[in-house]
Amino acid sequence: MSKNKIKPIRQKIDAIDHQILKLIQRRGSLAQKIGKLKSLMSSNTSFYKLNREVEILRNISKLNQGPISEKKINHIFKEIISSCLSLEEELTIAYLGPEGTHSEGAVIQHFGSSPIRSPRSTIEDVFHQVRTGSATFGVVPVENSSEGVVNATLNSLADQEINICGETYLPIHHQLASARKFKLEDTQIVASHPQALGQCSKWLDANLPNTKRETTSSTAEAAKLSKAHPKTLCIVSSLAINKYKLHHYQKDIEDFSGNNTRFLVIGNIEIEQTKKDKTSFLIQTDNQPGALIKILDPFKKRKINLERIETRPSRESLNAHNFFIDSSGHYKDAKLKQVIGNLKELGASVRILGSYPSDS
Repeated sequence: MSKNKIKPIRQKIDAIDHQILKLIQRRGSLAQKIGKLKSLMSSNTSFYKLNREVEILRNISKLNQGPISEKKINHIFKEIISSCLSLEEELTIAYLGPEGTHSEGAVIQHFGSSPIRSPRSTIEDVFHQVRTGSATFGVVPVENSSEGVVNATLNSLADQEINICGETYLPIHHQLASARKFKLEDTQIVASHPQALGQCSKWLDANLPNTKRETTSSTAEAAKLSKAHPKTLCIVSSLAINKYKLHHYQKDIEDFSGNNTRFLVIGNIEIEQTKKDKTSFLIQTDNQPGALIKILDPFKKRKINLERIETRPSRESLNAHNFFIDSSGHYKDAKLKQVIGNLKELGASVRILGSYPSDS
């Protein structure tokens, strides 16, 4: 009886699948038409509208009534959009490699799996690829919820005229693995990037207290080290488990369940306003008492929320300080325009690093 009831339901699912396929292909055909029109305007310029994609996904989330979760619906539509966009133009995304790192995971989360992924050896090289036009966009880590800011990214933002075009928060889950299976008590080395080792220190202290910890330039390099040296464990991403065909010992060994890394999308374009934006500033002032309070006051007066403040000495002048500030809103908003004017009146040097859709 149960089989007789299941069969017609499955037939309905098959019919819906056929409709979905036709609609996706119809969407793809429209994307191809847009691609042809873009090529007539310019063959060297990207017309990718990140703000439009964000608004599409936000509207889809509002319409979603279940039973499939918002996160999963978002992932499905992200891949549909990514596939259709590849019919319009070819995007190349530079990121901090090698393959199999959390940075690659951030690229896939933000852009889907269709763009060309270009792993680079340093954050500075990611910026170089974008600045020279070798990559359409770059994805770089800027801060981790437990380990703090990534200095190389802040330095590169200060040194180079590149826009922040977007952001994505990637939940960080660390996997314990090895190239060859052996007993955990026989482990001689556990290897990973310093931040990964730091984020898993409590688990390692409790389970592998006497094992030597070796740092590598990335979690993916730790996977390669495990392949080269027997009885070496590595702490890696789920992507690396699959890519390097590793034996999976323990899942999610990070010390904090809410561990996440914020990644920035960098590019050479400006992003138009959406209904929920964020603006990143680099504000430089003289090194004197009360300098920070003075530049924060214009934000306070207009009730503009500040999401992050990072302070560091200027590398250009011994008598100046740099403040990296993230605020809510787009720099074209009336209130933020007033804030920028007030900051300049105070004698501060104000540089807008980018306004972009908020992912927080």
